[in-house]
Amino acid sequence: MISLKKIELEDIKILKAYFNAYPERQCDRSAGATAMWRDYFDNGYAIIDGTLILSSDSRFIFPIGRNVENALDEIEKYCKEKNTSMILCTVNKKELTKLNEKYSDLEANADRDWFDYLYDKESLLTLSGRKYSTPRNHINKFKKLYLNWNFEPINENNISELIEFTNNFTFNSEKDDRANQELQMCIEVLENYKIYDMLGGILRVDEKIVGYSIGEIVGDTLFCHIEKADISYHGAYQMLTNQFLQMYASNDDIKFVNREEDCGDEGLRKSKMSYHPIELIEKNTVKINLK
Repeated sequence: MISLKKIELEDIKILKAYFNAYPERQCDRSAGATAMWRDYFDNGYAIIDGTLILSSDSRFIFPIGRNVENALDEIEKYCKEKNTSMILCTVNKKELTKLNEKYSDLEANADRDWFDYLYDKESLLTLSGRKYSTPRNHINKFKKLYLNWNFEPINENNISELIEFTNNFTFNSEKDDRANQELQMCIEVLENYKIYDMLGGILRVDEKIVGYSIGEIVGDTLFCHIEKADISYHGAYQMLTNQFLQMYASNDDIKFVNREEDCGDEGLRKSKMSYHPIELIEKNTVKINLK
């Protein structure tokens, strides 16, 4: 039977190896997102026959590796022995097709709040054309208002400043426990930045931190896992996004940018839609009715 191990920081290298070998363009298929939220979602994993099996909140992620069929069979056996429902979460369209081919009786439900926003990299880098006038105007105003700005990589010399910035971070509206948990997760990532082995940048004005972004590259996609900015600085978020891409997505190998979900937050949804995603990556929760 599957023996699940709780994901710890020491497992990040293992996760990266599988996600990089079998790249997908959704955030749930990245080591950073999986490790960052490991405690909140009680994430665990097992490796069977060269295939990664991930669990999340007593559900499973579609297996990643060389023998998906066998891994699905093992998940089925596990659920039967545990006398629990076989439920897979964050299942994309391609994976759903495979499940429909394998199982005759399943129920799939997609929740728009958890769809990933996928963008064309070049469009986000250049912001050319009328449809990008809003973020472009915010960036231009930022540059006019704050002449002494710069963008620098995150390193061991500025981590302590970032932790202080995060500890003092306030939302512009009341948020739920998940949002507060996210701030603690951001601090944990910063405290273990080398272990996470991700990419990050800091936006400053007059040497003061006004925002930062952290992400990673998987295949041809740059993932933006963390974006935090002081909204008292006009256009800070737009500038942060643009500079992060300028620093880490200029390489020709990067074709897409994933800015993750909006979690049903209307403000986030409006902001992310203003950048005109080329796809909202559908993610399903699938219940397989076992015989």
